[in-house]
Amino acid sequence: MAAKKRNTLRSKAASRLGNVVKVDDFEPTTELPEDPKAFLHQFKETKKEKHSNKQNDFLSKIKQNSGKLNPEFEGISKSSVRRRKRKMRDNLKPKLDDLLTSLQQEDDLNQFTREHVELPNNNNDEAMTLDENPFAPVSNPPARIQITKIVERIEPGSIKIKKNEPNIRNKKGAKLLAAKERERFNEVISNQIFKQNSFSALRDIIKMQKK
Repeated sequence: MAAKKRNTLRSKAASRLGNVVKVDDFEPTTELPEDPKAFLHQFKETKKEKHSNKQNDFLSKIKQNSGKLNPEFEGISKSSVRRRKRKMRDNLKPKLDDLLTSLQQEDDLNQFTREHVELPNNNNDEAMTLDENPFAPVSNPPARIQITKIVERIEPGSIKIKKNEPNIRNKKGAKLLAAKERERFNEVISNQIFKQNSFSALRDIIKMQKK
């Protein structure tokens, strides 16, 4: 005969634990609410990073804007570009004044060499005129004649300021000056004297600007 299975306390306790585990498996899981302090653990941009990002954006904008106008001023702010242009204009003023004085001196010299000096002749009553070049050798050299000519000279760096003129520092004045310069440029190019002798025309234009 086979031995009968005995129900012991140990087997009863094991069966009870198994039933409890099976019941727990069928229970629905409840979701926990969101943590209100979860955003504190997220990534944050520091003040140093914000400052560097703003600086890089600003420099990139300056490079784009300055590169469109003039590639020489790329990466330079507008205020520094204005200061450099103002300095270039100030340096150009005395150079124009020196050019004007040199042109006036050369004009006076050319006029002196081309003048016809009339001198009395002992043999003939008619007046004789020298050649275009007075420094050429002459058989009967005439007496020396001192010719003094008064020339108005302007010191370099001094500019006559006209009243009621548009100011280049204002937007409206700069537009008016640009329109005047365009008209003057077209007049100079279309002038026949400028095409024939550009050097004297340049001297006359500088004189007009100084008046």
